[in-house]
Amino acid sequence: MSRVPNDPTAGKNSERLNELAFSFKKSQALAAALECGLFTALSKGASTPQEIGVHCSIDPETADRLLIICKAMDLVREVDGRNINLDDVERFLVREAPTYFGDYLRFTIPTEYQEWQGFANNLADVSSRRPPSKLYEGDLDDPARAREFTTAGYNSSIALAHRLAKRFDFSRFKHWLDFAGGSGCYAIAACERHSGLVVTVKDHPNVIPVTREFIAKHGLEQRITALPGDFLKVEDYPGDCDLISYITPLHWYLRDDVLQTLRRAYAALPPGGGILIVGYMLNDERSGPVDPAFYHLQAIREGHYTGHVPSGPEYVSYLQDTGFVEARYEWLLANRLGQIEARKPE
Repeated sequence: MSRVPNDPTAGKNSERLNELAFSFKKSQALAAALECGLFTALSKGASTPQEIGVHCSIDPETADRLLIICKAMDLVREVDGRNINLDDVERFLVREAPTYFGDYLRFTIPTEYQEWQGFANNLADVSSRRPPSKLYEGDLDDPARAREFTTAGYNSSIALAHRLAKRFDFSRFKHWLDFAGGSGCYAIAACERHSGLVVTVKDHPNVIPVTREFIAKHGLEQRITALPGDFLKVEDYPGDCDLISYITPLHWYLRDDVLQTLRRAYAALPPGGGILIVGYMLNDERSGPVDPAFYHLQAIREGHYTGHVPSGPEYVSYLQDTGFVEARYEWLLANRLGQIEARKPE
């Protein structure tokens, strides 16, 4: 008898546990299909293993085996004798699609897979001492990797950036400082919707050349400036911004670093100025969701706690502790990213 009331797994077999244990196989099969361009080939009309093989430069037998697993994972389906992508695959994993983010997955899957290998070895002898400083996202000291990371970030986030631009009232502000702004996609979306806004994007020096390329692509060079900058350095906070944001870097840091960062923002903002955080967020009960919980666990590395994913109430307490008022939070991307905002009192 299960000790959990109404336990949905009571009396079931081990299928759910096996699914959890071996889900890495699905991500690797998806990565392989992306790498050879299988979904793009199907979108362009290829269907048989022979046609896919020609388009993807792989053997027809290999194409057939990839087709089988993609059908098993509900990525591809045969309709009237032809293999076609399911709707979300067609929208997000076909290279020519405007919402394509396959490059983000191609970049992220092997990186995350490598980081999670042997993760259980991280759980012993973890110290609460301050971890050694490290980059919060990959090894951006490599210009080629920084370019790949930044480009993948644009592809994966531009649609979400437009969602934020619709939901957050940027029209209240004149000069927005966006720390860890990456490709500039959030600044681009906001400027396209709010004509009076100017933005300064700051990030790692190897990211900034790529940021400037995306800004130029959208014709926004007169309104968006991209500069090297680090939100951990007080000298990188100018005194002429009335909105400061941190979009997805803060979960890579511990509470004391985050509080210090928010104090710098508070000092730099004028009375009535705003602060905006978009970040991985646990639910109020701190029982999930899965994706933020993964990041929270993953921040146990090399004998240290290297980051912390707050819940919504924790984010609010951080802002209140540093003097901000009217702090509130909601989901920007359900079960993944929170939108947290507040203002400096008049």
